[in-house]
Amino acid sequence: MYGLTLQKIAEVVQGRLEGEGQENIQPRGAGIDTRTLNKGDLFFALEGERVDGHNYLQQAREKGAAAAVVKRMPAGFVKEDFPLVFVKDPNKALQQVAMAQREIFHGPVIGITGSTGKTTTKDMLWSILKEKGPVLKTWGNYNNELGLPLTLLSLKEEHWAVILEMGMRGLNEIDQLARISTPKYGVITNIGHTHQELLGTQEKIAQAKAELLSHLPYDGGVVLNDNDRKILKPWLSNIRCSCTWFGTKTDSDLRAQDIEEHKTEGLSFTIQSKTGARHLVKIPVHGKHNVANALAAIGVAQQMGLGWDMMEHGLFQLKLTPMRMELKHIKEKDLLIIDDAYNANPDSMVAALDVLQLMAGDKKRAVAILGDMYELGDYEEKGHLLIGKKASEIGLAQLITVGKLGAIIARGAEKHGMSKEKIRACQNNQEVLSFLKGILQAGDVVLIKGSRGVKMEEITKGLLL
Repeated sequence: MYGLTLQKIAEVVQGRLEGEGQENIQPRGAGIDTRTLNKGDLFFALEGERVDGHNYLQQAREKGAAAAVVKRMPAGFVKEDFPLVFVKDPNKALQQVAMAQREIFHGPVIGITGSTGKTTTKDMLWSILKEKGPVLKTWGNYNNELGLPLTLLSLKEEHWAVILEMGMRGLNEIDQLARISTPKYGVITNIGHTHQELLGTQEKIAQAKAELLSHLPYDGGVVLNDNDRKILKPWLSNIRCSCTWFGTKTDSDLRAQDIEEHKTEGLSFTIQSKTGARHLVKIPVHGKHNVANALAAIGVAQQMGLGWDMMEHGLFQLKLTPMRMELKHIKEKDLLIIDDAYNANPDSMVAALDVLQLMAGDKKRAVAILGDMYELGDYEEKGHLLIGKKASEIGLAQLITVGKLGAIIARGAEKHGMSKEKIRACQNNQEVLSFLKGILQAGDVVLIKGSRGVKMEEITKGLLL
């Protein structure tokens, strides 16, 4: 955070500052959790269902907070020289201060949404843009109505651009995030089945994601997946800016060709633009679904005027957020773990199984540990059965599933000819770890993948012990 004094913050949130002589203090950042609060931060005392931030004002002061935004003075708290900004709603105040910071920042903001690939696309675009200078990006899963404002409030004067993930679980949520961040550029990675349980249909998912389009200014840009032209059609008239379509189709503005996946080097492919220009791209990650994410990142970078040298070098230096197709070697056990446990959907699950097959080759045993895929709605059973069919086709030494939905994967694998002896359906992660002790062999390649709620990183940690 920069350029905002306590007096200015009080004006922005229409609050009352109590702290005589402290009007010109400028907080360095913002936080809502005293466990992660840094010295000089502005603490927002949010009221949640389980936790009330007002009960942690003393801890905030002890951590060196510059001040706090509160709704009331909690019993027993002695304010002394600790500045407080009193407001009606600290949650709303957090968003208002973030909007004020956004107004001060004159660089480009890029908003990234989509059913899958948001974080990977963010990481790829960040890896490119940082070639030009410091860039702020969403940390972790800070992509909602609290996380996005906190990201904006971690801005520093050195940053020349901001990349924001925009998550959603319903209509009007992307609209709210865009109002706070006023992005100049936007990406919709794809329209999949994730969140169909909440929104009902893919069309509703498309409507929710497309809320981003009307917020992009005429001098900005948007990058869209060519596979989504039909489903996004009702909202394309809201686009006022330059639009780049990416994919593998002949009429894509950015088209990927000659896609190859290598055990050690990762992915390579050729990009052909409508101008006829061709460029070879190499990225040190696996999973052919990541080609689409790379195309999206390249599309934005092009719109922002970066050259191919920066794009190629940035992608070559890419490091993804942990638990996304992350390769971990356990030397003492002679195991290769493909840790893709952060999240899952049918498309990324298929891609991960392809990587497992590649890494195992003809000489090593392939073991797949696959968990529930959530929020698929009417596509839930079909999606899990599809993964079971895929698992039966790639020559697994062992398929292990986790959870009630994971059991549908097991059923699909058996239905399509996989031997019962090679299938084990487990209820939880501890059962998986117990079973693995008796079946893993030196040289095995193990894929671990499931939706975030299954917490399959527990399996990875157990194997690393």
